[in-house]
Amino acid sequence: MTSSTDATPLPDDDRPTRTFGPPAPVVFGTLGVALVFVIVLEFLVIISFVGQRLWTVPALRDSFLFQLPLLLWALVVIASVVGVLRVLTAWLQVDSDGFTLRGLARRTRSARWDEVGGVLAVRAIERGAGSDEGLDLSETAYDGVYLLDAEGHRLVAVSNRFFGPRAQEACLRHAAAAGVRIDRIDAISPAELRRQAPRALGVVDRHPTLVALCLAVFYIGHNVLTFAVWGL
Repeated sequence: MTSSTDATPLPDDDRPTRTFGPPAPVVFGTLGVALVFVIVLEFLVIISFVGQRLWTVPALRDSFLFQLPLLLWALVVIASVVGVLRVLTAWLQVDSDGFTLRGLARRTRSARWDEVGGVLAVRAIERGAGSDEGLDLSETAYDGVYLLDAEGHRLVAVSNRFFGPRAQEACLRHAAAAGVRIDRIDAISPAELRRQAPRALGVVDRHPTLVALCLAVFYIGHNVLTFAVWGL
């Protein structure tokens, strides 16, 4: 891990207030992932329900066990819609006073720069062999810029892939102008980042393998349940 502390403002922007949202690749990627979760991974549930015309079966009204595969699929649809709304409607506003992150299906996060205890600007999170391929190593691009409160809690994470380098640049420029401490880290592993700022990362960032395993177990279990209860 290499790091440095820098409070030098980045070049001024002629617009004092900037608003950033997810770029087109993030929008299309989010819709694609939602499609996979709702339809591709639930294909057995859908074809069983439609192919057997299960809405005509009395057990669908009377038996909770018979309803369970459909109820779980409805939960997947709801969760996917919520996730899509969180991503597609998210917007980050940054100015000399502070920042605000808003969006549907998410809690608004807002703080003045004097409430920000520090900023971690991580150039590259080393996730394994080949993880740095295609990484934009320009002067203002980082894997993540984490705005923390005085106790080290994450206020907001500004991702290069999600909001873009201009959003990171605006956050760093205004934070530096407000005298907020900025720690720039060239390269760090996820474990080292957790040790340095244990509250900066979200659950998915802290335990990506466990989250993926839980999703896999859920979908396998749901399809097995569908086969056992509804058959083919």
